[in-house]
Amino acid sequence: MSKKPVGEVRPSQVITTFGPGAIVDLQTLSVVVAGVDEWQKADEQRIQEPRLERNLKVKCFYSAPPAFGEYNKKPGTLPAYLFPRYQVCSKPQCGTLSEPSEQMFKRHEKRPVFLCELCGGKSPVNPAPFIVACPSGHMDDFPWREFAHRGPTSCKQPMQLKSMGKTGTVRDLMVHCKCGEKRSVGDAFGEKKHEVVGTCRRRRPWLGPKDVDKACEHADLAETLQRGATNSWFPVVRSALSIKDAATPIGKLLNKADPDILELINNADDLDKFWTLLAKKIPELEDYAGARDAILESILKSRGECETDEIDLLLPEWEALRDPDGYSQGERSDFFSQKAEVPEKLHDVLASVIQVRKLLEVRALTGFTRLESKGGPFGGDGEEVDIAPISRNPALDWLPAVEVRGEGLFFEFRSVVLDSWATTPAVGVRVKAMLEAHANREEDQETISPPSEREIREKSRFIVLHTFAHAVMRALALDCGYSGASIRERIYSSIEEGREMSGVLLYTASPDSEGSLGGLIDLGTPERLGGLLQDALRDVTRCSSDPLCASHDPERHQSSNGAACHACVLVPETSCETYNAWLDRSLLVPTVATQNLAFFTPKHLGWE
Repeated sequence: MSKKPVGEVRPSQVITTFGPGAIVDLQTLSVVVAGVDEWQKADEQRIQEPRLERNLKVKCFYSAPPAFGEYNKKPGTLPAYLFPRYQVCSKPQCGTLSEPSEQMFKRHEKRPVFLCELCGGKSPVNPAPFIVACPSGHMDDFPWREFAHRGPTSCKQPMQLKSMGKTGTVRDLMVHCKCGEKRSVGDAFGEKKHEVVGTCRRRRPWLGPKDVDKACEHADLAETLQRGATNSWFPVVRSALSIKDAATPIGKLLNKADPDILELINNADDLDKFWTLLAKKIPELEDYAGARDAILESILKSRGECETDEIDLLLPEWEALRDPDGYSQGERSDFFSQKAEVPEKLHDVLASVIQVRKLLEVRALTGFTRLESKGGPFGGDGEEVDIAPISRNPALDWLPAVEVRGEGLFFEFRSVVLDSWATTPAVGVRVKAMLEAHANREEDQETISPPSEREIREKSRFIVLHTFAHAVMRALALDCGYSGASIRERIYSSIEEGREMSGVLLYTASPDSEGSLGGLIDLGTPERLGGLLQDALRDVTRCSSDPLCASHDPERHQSSNGAACHACVLVPETSCETYNAWLDRSLLVPTVATQNLAFFTPKHLGWE
């Protein structure tokens, strides 16, 4: 592996766009970013975020190693392998299709480019346009030789890839072998696309040119992709806001306890034994004497000895966001928030609005998927797909991550009002249809059980919070000075007893300057917030695609969305936790198709 640089990516792109296993198209080459086993780590790249570390069961995080010096002199810092291996001569009359082992190409002495020997060593070559991938995350070169010969062959004759130039489609591309065999690449995209490329060969080129996985659960589902296809790599990212010393009310009290005593508590008997000592130092703990199981669980989770879930990651943030007086750490810290006024017409549905003037988010890459994205923390399309590893070591104790700073607005909804609305029969029917449509698409219909009342209630709340977030994000992007893709959502939704949440954080955490310029905070002032929220809600009562959009039937269209399209509530998928799933403006506001389902009434919209 050469240490000379062949291209550049930003550190943040290693987490979101060009991480291990992703193909990077450079000016002269195409490479796959190597697994983290090959990374160089240094103390200055170390990132600590205890809550995220416990959730992902790692010791720390590292950012991508930076490069120093002039481009033509500095060494490369992010390892990568040539992929695809097959290259095509750029000279139309030649079109030689070959890989390095066939020795028909040679590398330029000074530049990172290959030249075609059959053209006198002067014509540069381009990466082959197609690859093969499977739902397990494996990836391989397209089987050009087997494809052209329609099966296994011992032929070693030179091959060519040429375009007939008739229709401009993939069927124009023909693979020619000097032995006389030829075939249109369009055959690889037909009804028999899985049969054409054959069984998955379990290759993992990002972990090494010769790395082969032990097994593949989707061996018969390998298919052809264009080299630059967006579905060739979807990152699986977990993130947490850096809330120093912030936790649940119980966790906040335990922060005052003697660490030596907490280390001695491993079970309920130990807690009973040391209870008097704990309560002596923290008298407020007596208020939670009847919740000793929760106290023990909090102690074990803080040491990483107890399984944590997504709510455990979000709950401390929820507590910190809704109580700036108790958790805000000042203007010079990474977390600084202040209360704002709730618009008068929304007092009965919004409990509070918080201006988060400064926040720090840590985003860690845990793996990736191919062909389908994995749904967010609350479910979505592809939630059952396999996550491919970014390391050969299954016991890796660190992960790549990036720190991003920004600002945001937090909206806390009144949980009682949400619950009252979610139990409305008409709402239940609508949400049940969405849940069943999603289940029918993801699973065998014979094994599906109808959703429970609890599932319907929980999903109803989430859909309203989620659709509200999208409507407001689109309105914010028009006025705050940030692009729509720079605004992200974080949904806090739970009906679990003792861990109830019902809120939305809209923020602009960005690794560059676009994220901390103050434009979003300014919209949270009393003079502007009320009008902005009403405008956002009014805008989604109508859609340029109505009545088709408003009349969208989740059950008939087998969709986890209701009335939602790109003209009304969909946002860039990088801004959405669930990749634009579980949205329905009919549940948010009155539409031309339904008026009896909306959470926000005409009074909230300023129409009464």
